[in-house]
Parts: sequence; C-alpha cells; structure tokens
Amino acid sequence: MNFINNTIVQKKLMAFAGLIWFVYVIAHVLSLSSFHFGKQAFNDFYNWFNGSIIYWPMLFVLAATLAFHVFTAVTRQLGNNVAIGANRYHHIYPKIIPRFIAWSGAAMLIAFIVFHFVQMQLLSDLDPYQQISNIFTQPVMLLVYIFGLIALGMHLHHGLTNVLQTLGISSNQYNLIAIFIVLLLLFGFISIPVSVIYA
Repeated sequence: MNFINNTIVQKKLMAFAGLIWFVYVIAHVLSLSSFHFGKQAFNDFYNWFNGSIIYWPMLFVLAATLAFHVFTAVTRQLGNNVAIGANRYHHIYPKIIPRFIAWSGAAMLIAFIVFHFVQMQLLSDLDPYQQISNIFTQPVMLLVYIFGLIALGMHLHHGLTNVLQTLGISSNQYNLIAIFIVLLLLFGFISIPVSVIYA
C-alpha cells in the first residue's frame, strides 16, 4: 500500500495540518486582545514578537501546513470525482451546503489569509496599533475583514464538527460545541474593529 496515497493517512495528516492552524488561530486572537490594553501594550508585544526567534520558523510551518492542507483537500476531491465506483467513494455534501458554496468559501478563506499576511508585512514597526486603527476606519477594509471572518467561521465549524465526530461525540453535542468555539473566536477577532469604530 502506498503510504502517500493511503486515504486514512491523508485524512489524518490533513487534520493534523488543520489542527496546527486551529492552535494558531487561538494564539492569534489571544495576542490581538492586547489591542484592548492600549497602544503601548499592543506595540510592545508585536514589536517583540515580530523580532523574536520563533517568528520566521512559525511562518514556515504555517505556510507548509496550509499548502499541504489545501493540496490534499483538492487532490482528494478530484480523486473522488473520477474514482471508479463513485457511489461508494464520492462525498455527498449536505443539501444546506452546496458544493459550490463550500469550495468558494474555502477559496475565499485562502485569499483572505494571503491578503492579510501581505498587508501585515507592509505595516511599519513604528506604530502597528495606529496603522491597524487606520485600516479599520476604511469601510472597504472592514468589509474584507468581515467576509474573511465569515469564511474562517464556516471552515472552522466544518473542521471542528468532523474532528469531534471522530472522537465519538454525538451529533447534537459536537455541533453545539463547534458553534460555541467558532462564535467565541469570531467575537475575539471582531472586537478589534468594533473597539476602533467606537473608540
């Protein structure tokens, strides 16, 4: 049996890559919470973090796991579409989530991640607090952020329900737990532009 082509192995590695990003999302929203403690606290933290020894290795791991996660998802879906005995192997999406919406949401999330990364790299280290405040006073940028969070929330819910189901938690339980976690994370992210708008 080819290790790389083993469906079970692929799913586990794909889930592991997703888990790394889930941990990062939690860490990211917690680090962003320093925004609520004022300019000095936020700038001090991010100037330290951006110059720390873990910054570039972390970016490498995130880029590698994202590339693997996307590549595996796409190749597995394409493989399902052309597999012999499609009725056995083909994944059927729930009627409330058409395939087009599921894949366009994932594509939107990837585009947002790339856009957000480039945007943050262009910020000056002198005053990131003020620059982020300036970004969220622009209606277009605020809309981009909101759509990015919607895409993130949908993908997190999808991933979390699959993981919790694998752990044997009942359908109603894993759905409610996943919704709670996603809403908690989205609340943390959206609190930044809200605090800027109502400052």
